[in-house]
Amino acid sequence: MEIKLHANATTTPRVRRYIQQSDKSDRLLAQELGISVATVRRWRQRQDVTDRHTVPKTIRKTLTDEQSKLINWLRQKLQLPLDELLVMVNQGLQQPISRAGLDRYLRGVSQRGGDEGKILRGKKAVKAGEQPGHLGLFYQRINLLAKDGGEQHILWAQEKVSGWLSARAFAGASPMLVVNWLTELQQHCPGDIQSIETESKKLFGNSESQTHPLQHWCADQGLVLQQPAQPQTDVVLRLECGLAELLPVAEDRTLDTVLQGICACYNGQWPQKKLGGLAPAAFWLRHLKNE
Repeated sequence: MEIKLHANATTTPRVRRYIQQSDKSDRLLAQELGISVATVRRWRQRQDVTDRHTVPKTIRKTLTDEQSKLINWLRQKLQLPLDELLVMVNQGLQQPISRAGLDRYLRGVSQRGGDEGKILRGKKAVKAGEQPGHLGLFYQRINLLAKDGGEQHILWAQEKVSGWLSARAFAGASPMLVVNWLTELQQHCPGDIQSIETESKKLFGNSESQTHPLQHWCADQGLVLQQPAQPQTDVVLRLECGLAELLPVAEDRTLDTVLQGICACYNGQWPQKKLGGLAPAAFWLRHLKNE
């Protein structure tokens, strides 16, 4: 009769039965059979002598459309390679997906490769003469279900060289809110802000809005403000499912709390290859020390 064993098996069914029926100690049996004590103990606790299936008992669920769009956005905006994106998705969003599954998904949506819209970041950016301290500001309005807080206004900033992130969610939005948010953000930056660049959203004004609070704030801080001439119409995203269905990490937490937690981990706990094995905050600080 043909016996099929696991590729890494160190015992046969006959040896396993011998272990289960023997009165010898675990250590003596391990020495006699040339196997580990742990293997002896494992087979003594089993009633059968056959290998078990290696297929996971819990099959990872398929990504929903909303989760897929979120992963695409993270890939595009943060320019994370596969392994670092996997950390963000698994640990940050608590979305269970394997490395192989994420790789297959990205290949399927043509997210791998291509330099269109790609900017230098990390060691390559520093080598090209760029320095940390240049913030890009972004804004997005999103409609959640009523139980998750309804309409939310997300403000986030990303430092262009290190990738350092700061994001908050508010119940409303105004130009003065942007200024107050930036004032608080300054206290948490690893280094000084050198310049600010906004996307073309009405909330940030434009180059012709000389009386806009953001213009005055940047002038008071001595910061260069780069703004598009013509603002774009704000697009509202509507989430048709519960927030926790999109982000399991959001269970019993607000969107604002989730965003702050993810940014804290991203900035301080998740090293990146393009940053020389450092997290964004440490990369920003190290560069300042080397100036």
